[in-house]
Amino acid sequence: MSARIRSRAVPLALSALAFVLALMQRPGWSSSDTKIDLHTDPIHFLGEITSLWTPSSGLGGVESAQYAGYLFPMGPFFALGHALGLSDWVVDRLWLGLLLAVGCWGMVRLAEALGAARTSAGAATAGLAYLLNPYVVVFANRTTVTLLAYALLPWLVLVAWRGLREPVRWRRPAIFALLVAASGGGVNAAVAALALLAPLALVLYEPLTRAVPWRAAWQFGWRALAASFVASLWWIAPAAAQAAYGVDFLRFTEPAGAIWATTSLSESFRAMGYWISYIGVGFNGGARPYFSDAATLLFNHVVVTATLLVPGLALFAFAWTRRRRYAAYFLLLVLVATVVMAVGFPEGTPLRRGATFAYNHFASLRFLRTTYKAGPLVVLGVAGLGAMAVELLAARRLRRAPMLAFGAAVCVLLAGSAWPLVRGDAVDRQVSWKQVPAGWKAAARDLNRTLGDDARAAVLPGQLYAFYRWGGTVDPILPSLTDKPVAVRNAVPYGDLRGTDLLWTTDALLQQGRLLPWQLPPLLRLMSVRDVVAANDDDVQRSGASDPRQAVRALAAQGLSARRAYGSGVRGFQVDRPRPLVRVERRAPLMVVDGGANGLADLAGLGALPARDPFAFAGDLAPGAVRAAARAGGTIAISDSNRRRVFVVSRMRQNTGATLAADDPISADAATLDPFVERGSNAQTVAVLHGAR
Repeated sequence: MSARIRSRAVPLALSALAFVLALMQRPGWSSSDTKIDLHTDPIHFLGEITSLWTPSSGLGGVESAQYAGYLFPMGPFFALGHALGLSDWVVDRLWLGLLLAVGCWGMVRLAEALGAARTSAGAATAGLAYLLNPYVVVFANRTTVTLLAYALLPWLVLVAWRGLREPVRWRRPAIFALLVAASGGGVNAAVAALALLAPLALVLYEPLTRAVPWRAAWQFGWRALAASFVASLWWIAPAAAQAAYGVDFLRFTEPAGAIWATTSLSESFRAMGYWISYIGVGFNGGARPYFSDAATLLFNHVVVTATLLVPGLALFAFAWTRRRRYAAYFLLLVLVATVVMAVGFPEGTPLRRGATFAYNHFASLRFLRTTYKAGPLVVLGVAGLGAMAVELLAARRLRRAPMLAFGAAVCVLLAGSAWPLVRGDAVDRQVSWKQVPAGWKAAARDLNRTLGDDARAAVLPGQLYAFYRWGGTVDPILPSLTDKPVAVRNAVPYGDLRGTDLLWTTDALLQQGRLLPWQLPPLLRLMSVRDVVAANDDDVQRSGASDPRQAVRALAAQGLSARRAYGSGVRGFQVDRPRPLVRVERRAPLMVVDGGANGLADLAGLGALPARDPFAFAGDLAPGAVRAAARAGGTIAISDSNRRRVFVVSRMRQNTGATLAADDPISADAATLDPFVERGSNAQTVAVLHGAR
């Protein structure tokens, strides 16, 4: 067998193994991987995310920062599978298999180029270590888009290594830029940014060890940087638009304090530390693990031991492999990445205080708070060192039996460190489902046919996260099935904060059983809601919503006309005479509401909310404009609703605290829901997150 054929055999075998492992994960069950829209109608989803504006984010808003990235390559992959008529679960597993295959193939090629794998045994070890590890297990669970940067990381380092040897040519920088553009930065910029630390470290390592001159590092470096910026403009521009015109939703997703609570050195060293792997979730009863495989990765003694032994043995062998040219580089990756991941752990350390200060005072750096996403660098370093260690032992020419025993032990250790993936449980059963119930599909078809273009639908009650008794979709199911705008209360606000305040306030009246007679229809009309959809298939223990049966009875008691029963427990109600979505307000005496959305709810409860006349919040007006409205005959409604108080986003009921005084302290990293903050308002609602996504 020629060296070239032998060189191809290992990555081909590993790639086949990657696809086998992917197809083993809960066969026949669709998974709400990353975004439910990729599974219900990916072609329509691609069309929607080409726009910076979405009409279904609450009451609409700029939602481009975490959606534009699906334009390439994940969205087209799912759209192609959908167009070919493949089963949804097959498309999802093929996508996972492709990511794993690309990653381990790249690791083999990188190990060969850097001299870490000079034999088939070394190449197989490098590829297997990159395929089977806790980082892959955690993100194969329900967010495989995060594995894009992981899969392309070895290729980025390989292209950088080759580019340094022909620094004045543009071919390698162009390839590097295409890899960066495809690394998922448009969905999560932190993943791509932290992955770039590995090629950056190589660009510095090579001239420091005199492998190439500093001039070569500069020549390749600026070309790669410029090309990467240009190639990534397709997602950088929407992200910039989100920063300029959208809501700072990062404060409502993963709070820094929660992220850094689990990134200890030991957890980072074994490529764990993702905070959601360590939490439970539960409403209206006992909590359960948020990830179904969490218990295996955290409490199974054999698995935990394997996840620590693999990197431990690889680093221990550095005492013998240190003479290899790139052994120090692989070790550097492990050490740097471990420190980056653990920068915020534990609380009270100088590094934690510095990281917290940067998070609170430099908004442009806030996306880097998810330090656990430096895990791929740890895995890359361990895979390189592990390949060298295996080759070192193989060079001792042991007898066949001991060598086979050693190879089997390596395979067992690697399999143990990724045991949920090996046994087929890596795809979370909590977000798996056989099919979307017919009732939801019928409701979506009805909205497409009858809603028109000048109104929206609303799902009441809303959910923190979309979990149903038939499966979990994380994002609400109805907006992904219909072409019409749908308002749903969700844990993370993406739309304008005034609209968010109004939607959340309206939903809370229903969730908390505080609706007064006929209070709901005026609020729905104000939001241009013509159709209300309710269902009784909610899994309230995981969604955080109220009892759906009580909610349906409350909706009927509000005088909403029952429109249709769609089946599967899904029902529709109709709102009469909603305000048009697009309208020109007539000239009329202006009602000025001094307060927030709760003030509007109070007016609706008193029957005093204007049906057609315009109104404005006092927080949006200068004092002179308020006086002018009063002189023109307008109404000034004074409410104490816009209070400075604690608001817990991750709870639907009993989620507000007492009103705070002006000098009462507020945590600097707390999320704030203040629609009038840009005008320097002193009244603000503070969202303290517990167990948010």
